[in-house]
Amino acid sequence: MEIVKREEKVEVKGVKLEVVLSYYYDKENDIYYDDEELGNDNLKAIRNAYRKKVGLLEDTEIKRIRSLYNLNQRNFSLLLGFGEVTITRYESKSIQEKAHDIIIRNALDPSYFFDCAQKNKELYLKYNSIESYNNLISLIRNKIKGDLLLTGNIEYNEEKFLAVINYYMRKTTSINKTKLAKYLWYADFLSFKEYNKSITGLEYIHNYYGAYPVGYNDKLSNDNIIVSTEYYEKYDTYVYKIKSCKSAIELSDEEKNILDIVFNRFNNYSTKELVDYMHEEKAYKNTKNNEIISYDYAKTLSLSIKN
Repeated sequence: MEIVKREEKVEVKGVKLEVVLSYYYDKENDIYYDDEELGNDNLKAIRNAYRKKVGLLEDTEIKRIRSLYNLNQRNFSLLLGFGEVTITRYESKSIQEKAHDIIIRNALDPSYFFDCAQKNKELYLKYNSIESYNNLISLIRNKIKGDLLLTGNIEYNEEKFLAVINYYMRKTTSINKTKLAKYLWYADFLSFKEYNKSITGLEYIHNYYGAYPVGYNDKLSNDNIIVSTEYYEKYDTYVYKIKSCKSAIELSDEEKNILDIVFNRFNNYSTKELVDYMHEEKAYKNTKNNEIISYDYAKTLSLSIKN
């Protein structure tokens, strides 16, 4: 029997989607139908279309993050502080909650996952040996050591993160979070290009809208940062804007110079123009969705202090 693909309109949790689904086609009776296998494939396609639409990890992306630590579904779930079968459900038949999605996404950062593994050690040891746990901790520590190139040769510094945002906010009334993400990325990568170290120690991933800090939403929920939500009826969407940021430290003159170069270069760009510009960087072109962007790409950055 011939298998054909049809684009159909469906609605999931109030979100309207257009999804390509697969069916058997009975030409003689002009009937489309599926069986259990095709039905499951179609449900998976619908779930992932919804996830993509609302910005959640797809099931294969969850599996990829889990595989970084050579963990089965149950152990990964326990170490994240979830129920035993939570990750199994997310990889097979359920759409994850936003709060869980943030935690899973943050697990891309070995330092973050190291904290999770320590916090949830007893849950893991209910089903695994202490030797297995110690081997896992060694693996994570080796990733942290090897991943300094992913954070710009320094560990993440929250105070520097706040200081950078604070410095930018002195120059403008508000910055939407997508544009700020690009300001942060260009500043960190330009600093690494010129001085072999980033400013904030942020790790960045390849996102549809360009480079985004790992755990960005979680980091922006800091009590020192004031964020507003504005609804744009024309585009039927919400835009999150940073209004102010408190910082207890002062940046160096070198760091301020880097931030000035980035701000002066892109201040007059719209968000879309800046996203499009960043999409032309080799760091973006040579990486895939949700892939960590190594600071090694800083040498190909279009900006320099001499620009």
